[in-house]
Amino acid sequence: MNKLQRVRRLELPADLFADVSEKLVDAWRARASKEYPANLERMKPPRRLTLLAALCHVWQTEITDSLVDLFIQLVLKINTRAERKVDKELNAELKKVRGKEGMLLRVAEAALSEPSGTVRRVIYPVVGGEKTLKALAAEAAANEARYKARVRTVLRSSYSAHWRRMLSPLLGVLELKCNNTSYRPVMDAIDLLQRYLDQPLKEGAFFDPAESVPLAGVVPEHWRAAVVDDKGRVERIPYELCVLVALRDAVRRREIWVVGANRWRDPEDDLPADFEDNRDVHYAALGQPQDAGEFIAALQSKLCTSLDRFEQALAEGTTGGVAIVKKHGEPWIRVSPRTKQEEPESLVAIKGEIERRWGTIDLLDILKYAEFDTDFIAEFTSVATREMLSKDVLRRRLLLVLFGLGTNMGIKRVAVTGKHGESEATLRRVRHLFVNRANMRAALRKLVNATFAVRDEMWWGTGTACASDSRKFGAWSSNLMTEWHQRYRGPGLMIYWHVERKSVCIYSQLKSCSASEVAAMIEGVLRHCTDMEVECCGTAPTWRWTGSTRTRTAPPSSGSPLLTCSTSS
Repeated sequence: MNKLQRVRRLELPADLFADVSEKLVDAWRARASKEYPANLERMKPPRRLTLLAALCHVWQTEITDSLVDLFIQLVLKINTRAERKVDKELNAELKKVRGKEGMLLRVAEAALSEPSGTVRRVIYPVVGGEKTLKALAAEAAANEARYKARVRTVLRSSYSAHWRRMLSPLLGVLELKCNNTSYRPVMDAIDLLQRYLDQPLKEGAFFDPAESVPLAGVVPEHWRAAVVDDKGRVERIPYELCVLVALRDAVRRREIWVVGANRWRDPEDDLPADFEDNRDVHYAALGQPQDAGEFIAALQSKLCTSLDRFEQALAEGTTGGVAIVKKHGEPWIRVSPRTKQEEPESLVAIKGEIERRWGTIDLLDILKYAEFDTDFIAEFTSVATREMLSKDVLRRRLLLVLFGLGTNMGIKRVAVTGKHGESEATLRRVRHLFVNRANMRAALRKLVNATFAVRDEMWWGTGTACASDSRKFGAWSSNLMTEWHQRYRGPGLMIYWHVERKSVCIYSQLKSCSASEVAAMIEGVLRHCTDMEVECCGTAPTWRWTGSTRTRTAPPSSGSPLLTCSTSS
């Protein structure tokens, strides 16, 4: 928040780069971030001010996006921790109705043995009468009500003692807007919170009775009793919790947006400028109906059809190791892993012959020969206005830089080892000017396409399948990109991979530890931009992605499998 306020003191106009393409602004930002301060100082004022303005403008949007992400994660963390704490406490307590697990088992067996019988004749005898069933139902209802009440108690305690002190500066630095009148109660509730944040809870635990406190659309029904007391007064702490949850949901749906953000900006800015005038043209290009009811009905029909086929396949046992199981009392979909295959004798012989003939090959040699065959160095363009290095010198320095980054040796270690005649300063200069995300993606795309081109289809086939998964890499907590992963219980980075079935990585991306893997999977399928064809087919027409190009083919026949989706969705 201090960084954001520092950038805002520059008072850059919000529409400073409104008539400039985002790619050009990103290029200016990349160049400014790679330049040393001394080089920026020697530039002429128009160039220097333009680069610095682009740098600060993009920084402002990135910091705002990170603050919104932090807010979303904090609200989720508050609720999740409270529920887990209450779960542990309740599981450790004794049960009032003794032997309820065995009783429920006998009820299930009796119901399955006589499905056409009545409850009084079949169920009552195995549980000991109607009175026992009433006691069991009363305990379940009491436990449910007690669980929700204890969760609310833990939430109030942790929020008021710790998390609440972050709310005032966070809401003070983020400017929220809304274009939908349906979410006006949430905006009114935020305004109410901001007026009362400076007032200590000791001076008043309830809102002023004269205040108009919006409840509909903000406070859920199961929270009403905790928010509003018997006298009709609204308590501040539980109400603030409800407002935070409602705000989080609205921001994630883009109903409420943040001024100065990029990813969480006004959704109207994501539409083409002529969207309202040519709405029918844009909908026709997307292949979607303009009627919302028609769109929802088609989506529901497709979902129901797929679920029916999935249920039928599960009953027939034709899903290839997929089953519905119970885990922690909840249903889970289990996919049985394949058994490990024995290594073919021919492969063992080939490995032995390669080792005998060539021995161990240096990784730097592999990188060098791959560049000689593909010329992927040509994809690395400088963020500066001109290049003075010859191609051979640039090639040598870039290969050393990429080798140091890829092997995690670091540029300093590469500079001091080996007889290549390059200093650490020259390698770092090349790394600053030439190595960025766009250049790396272009070079990797060229390398992957060259790999596909030299494959012999008779041996390798024309595969369209790829697997995708995320992997956590450990990193120091001081690293600005490091996040704490709840599942792996440690700091690090999450990288999401798309790997072709012959072990060629076609796309990788850095993702947040709490972000959805479904979104990351779809992004990799749509944006890998290689020559690989990724096919997804089912009851609907087949869609084939070749890089960013999508083509449509005929739907599969009625005898086709339930689902053939080669992107592991």
